[in-house]
Amino acid sequence: MRRTDQALVQALVSLVFEKGYDAITIQDLLDRADVGRSTFYAHYRGKDDLLLTSFRRLLDHLDRMLDRDGNPGGRIAPVQELFAHVASARRFERALSRSHMVERQFHAGIQQLSGSIARRLAIGGPDGTFPIPVRAQALAGGLFAMLRWWLDGDMPYSPEEMDRMFHAL
Repeated sequence: MRRTDQALVQALVSLVFEKGYDAITIQDLLDRADVGRSTFYAHYRGKDDLLLTSFRRLLDHLDRMLDRDGNPGGRIAPVQELFAHVASARRFERALSRSHMVERQFHAGIQQLSGSIARRLAIGGPDGTFPIPVRAQALAGGLFAMLRWWLDGDMPYSPEEMDRMFHAL
């Protein structure tokens, strides 16, 4: 399944550059990835689901990296890693923004990261001010608001600086 997922994601990325996201059909993806229709639909509802699922998997991977590294700075989210990835995929992000899929990715990202942020906040215990789920949702939303601001401003700070600023907030 992993090889199939990789083939589909690679097909999606290349087709976005060639045709634009909105013009891509499922058949285009199947042909490019050499995947059968039944295999595709066994795992995804459509191309939007493929895109959003692959983004959630990326966030999960970045989050696991933070845990695996022991998280020496007590960071609650992989901000530096996310911003670095988005910077390296800037051309893809711009191509997707024409179809308004970036907003859907950001919404999915808020939902994905609010859970891991809540888990990390719980380790430190409640602060007595706001319930952990409320804080986690606000922080995840703030992270993606910062990411949008950063992209709209042509990335005026490094991913490391954005991580430092987010965690200082």
